[in-house]
Amino acid sequence: MIEQNATVVQVLEDSVLISTQRQSGCNSCNVKGGCGTSLIGQLFPNRPRQQLLLPLDGLALRPKAGDRVLIGIDEGYLQKTTLLLYLVPLIGLLLGALFGAYLGGLPGSLFGSELMSILFCLLGLSVGLWVTSRATANDSGRSAQAVKLLRIEPASLAVGIVGSTPSSQANKTSDTNQAN
Repeated sequence: MIEQNATVVQVLEDSVLISTQRQSGCNSCNVKGGCGTSLIGQLFPNRPRQQLLLPLDGLALRPKAGDRVLIGIDEGYLQKTTLLLYLVPLIGLLLGALFGAYLGGLPGSLFGSELMSILFCLLGLSVGLWVTSRATANDSGRSAQAVKLLRIEPASLAVGIVGSTPSSQANKTSDTNQAN
């Protein structure tokens, strides 16, 4: 499971609406100037927050608005979707370019091989993107099952010492500091 923190926006009867912040990089190091992903992320700093509606299956506690939660994404689903989003349009682009080059090289072709290759390349890319959009539109039920709420972290906890006031605690701290 790939994990990410999120914030609860609204709690419904049997589900919860959460908001996640898109990350521009992998957060595995603090290299700012030498990482290509970090540089690209700086070009698009104001990304909108993503909101997801997730079921409250198997959670012992019920979250409240403002609570931070940890969500997990199934790695197999993420890999399959990534392959679909990148590989299908790329294959369409390459097959279109090859087919256009073949048609352009035939005797009696109206256009040259390069122009036909470019035209069919764009056509193949368009078909690949259309196939990808159709496949992902039918997969919305599976995506809701691939993301799960793992843990709830309360928004804030009030901690106090019984029998003391905040001002008496501050006085004790300053007295201790002066004595040292």
